[in-house]
Amino acid sequence: MNKTVIGIDLGTRNALCAALDERARPVIIPNRRGKTSTPSVVGWNNEWVVGDDAVTLSLKGSASVWWDIKRKVGGDFRAFCGRRSYSPEELLVPLLCSLREDAEVFLGSLVSSCVLAVPACFSLSQRDAMKRAAKAAGLVESRIVNEPTAAALAFGMEGRFLILDFGAGTVDVSVVESENGVWQVLESAGSPGLGGYDFDLALAEWLRERLRIAPFAPDDPLKRSLIVEAENIKIALSSCESFRWTPPAWGGNAHSDSITIEREDMERLMRFSIRRMTHSVRRMWERYKPEHLLLVGGSSRIPLLHRILEKEIAKPERLSLCAEESVAAGAALCSMVGEERLLLDVLSGDIGVALEPDNSSEPKILARAGSPLPISTKVSFSPKRDEPAKIVVFQNMSDMKEPARFARRTVLSELNIEPETDSDVTLYCELSPSGELELRAKLGALITDMPLFSGTDLNYKAKKTDNLKLRLASLEMSMTEAQRDKLYSVTRLIERLDDFENSSASEEIMEGLVKDLESALLFQR
Repeated sequence: MNKTVIGIDLGTRNALCAALDERARPVIIPNRRGKTSTPSVVGWNNEWVVGDDAVTLSLKGSASVWWDIKRKVGGDFRAFCGRRSYSPEELLVPLLCSLREDAEVFLGSLVSSCVLAVPACFSLSQRDAMKRAAKAAGLVESRIVNEPTAAALAFGMEGRFLILDFGAGTVDVSVVESENGVWQVLESAGSPGLGGYDFDLALAEWLRERLRIAPFAPDDPLKRSLIVEAENIKIALSSCESFRWTPPAWGGNAHSDSITIEREDMERLMRFSIRRMTHSVRRMWERYKPEHLLLVGGSSRIPLLHRILEKEIAKPERLSLCAEESVAAGAALCSMVGEERLLLDVLSGDIGVALEPDNSSEPKILARAGSPLPISTKVSFSPKRDEPAKIVVFQNMSDMKEPARFARRTVLSELNIEPETDSDVTLYCELSPSGELELRAKLGALITDMPLFSGTDLNYKAKKTDNLKLRLASLEMSMTEAQRDKLYSVTRLIERLDDFENSSASEEIMEGLVKDLESALLFQR
């Protein structure tokens, strides 16, 4: 008897689950409410609550509700609940339990295996955290697949595709080639900090200013309510040019007058980010010359994105499945990999190793981004005998929101070496076909496993750069479309300077540009 394997798309805003029917076709599994998607929200109310129940709890004012958990995986975020604190992967366990239980009821059998789709831009430590969460939720056998790769499997056609997976919390771009049942990933790139949710936040802030409401506290339930309203308006404006919105009564203050919101108002808020994203799409399109441009993910419905892609790159195509269901369906199809399909993936970021402290040598690259999986490699060190040392294994993840030189350095594992260790150290690195990493260190005859852990070290001036971008985005609201296009061209030139010259010079130019624009627009008023 074959074991039941489910495919899970654990999205930032919604989670979906799928399984294969008796004819090996993917079927989306409904949850206990009869819906095909479950909000990726977890709360505590004397017991764990998930999905719509957690959303209701949040809107009632509870502070013990956590949204957008997926974006926090791999960071140092902690959720405090009573005397305990929880990591993001621990918060995902109740949600994954709920998905597993719903699948068991629908399928009429126990489920202990899954294929879990994750963003292509996830680091190896983030992938490991997701596997740990799945195991804790009773899915003791789990495999990882990249979300755009899963979408390509759901598409089912042969050829070369560029898949743009634009979800609520992440964006991924992958080029996948299919021939005779073999699916090969040629390259993947993405950003873990860009998605439709960012547009919801920007639109909510714009609405707050329009209503002249004082800024909300971070944990104010009214803020969450406004974000939900903004998301609904964004969805409506994807199919109409204007939307008449009647604000709810917040804080006892009724807003009887409705507000007409134009699609153009929303597009001003998102144009700059979409431009940056399509720049990465164009670069990959020109490099690989694919035959199809496929869009998946709920945020891929944004009309502005379609117009820019069709005008500057190629006409986007859609899967026969709806945009939100393709990744879950593809993850279910991945359960057949090795039987009817062969899936060849690539490494999504350089893996490096450094011996600290050792100022005499540069960090060594164990495996380059884009290398086909599986990978087996090793490297040897000769630590100094008179002082303690430490082997640090890390991964450099690129981000399409930032110039190429600004990589996220994620520390994967560390090993302390005591002084007077009378032997060389050999590090063994093994990457499975689905991207799971195993690290072992050999000191003399002793072999030690090196477990992975989460944690991100941003080794660039993120705060100042992000502040400049926020100021620039607010200035765009007062510009004409022609002025915004010119501004985009100028910022691209500055980013090229950042890539090839030095970051301090480009930062100074960007800061000067923002100040000049602020002064000019203030004078116009």
